[in-house]
Amino acid sequence: MTSLSAQGKTALITGAGGGLGKVIAETFLLAGANVVICDINPSRVSAVQDEWSATDSYAGRFLVRQADVTSEESLQSLVDAVVAQFGRLDVLVNNAGVMDDFTPVGACPRVEWDRVIGVNLTGTYLATKIAVNQMEAQEPKGGSIINIGSNASYRGMSSGVAYTVSKAGVVGLTKNTAGFYGPKGIYCSALLLGGMADTNIAEGMARGQYFHHEMFQAVSESQSRFDPATKSLPLASVAKYILFLTDGDIAVNANGSCIVYNRNWPEA
Repeated sequence: MTSLSAQGKTALITGAGGGLGKVIAETFLLAGANVVICDINPSRVSAVQDEWSATDSYAGRFLVRQADVTSEESLQSLVDAVVAQFGRLDVLVNNAGVMDDFTPVGACPRVEWDRVIGVNLTGTYLATKIAVNQMEAQEPKGGSIINIGSNASYRGMSSGVAYTVSKAGVVGLTKNTAGFYGPKGIYCSALLLGGMADTNIAEGMARGQYFHHEMFQAVSESQSRFDPATKSLPLASVAKYILFLTDGDIAVNANGSCIVYNRNWPEA
């Protein structure tokens, strides 16, 4: 079996200043792609810029920007910068996401709902909207979009209401995008991921200001205990799968797929 290559492609990964997003970005760099990342956190953006600038093999093949995925203007500016530097956009990985505070619907404040839906679902919609328009306009046309879903995309008791709905919505966005744009050579799929130990998503919680302990206990009791030693997904494995899904005929045949990738946690 030949090793996967992204030589000549340009990939944009959102929320990639650390954690899974950064691992995805580095996987594409090692596969030969030009890589653009964005993150809302300026210190992470600066740290990645410094690290990659010191890596000779990455020279001239990356762009690191601060951007807010809830802002259409911010994302449009980002994609414009991608095209200005690399000429086109071939891959979008919608990785940016935040966790909720485990509140059920009766206790979920509107501000918490808006915060989580804004990043996880509206942010994915906005980035996808801008990406498909660019992928249609460029020559040759086409590209791949990979959305990061979750166990919560199809299970009702993996989180609070806001996160659950946001990740279920990502599945609908994936399937609708795949159905309309697939015939145009723009393919869209999603990975519905289980637990990962080394991500930044916990930073998106309410930072200890509030936590719905009753809901968290109910979620915990509804599924087997998460053991990081035996059930945590390695970030490198997830990144490799994403690279695979953007490769040639794989992207065509995976179009519309929402693939459970969770190391069988909770048990099927």
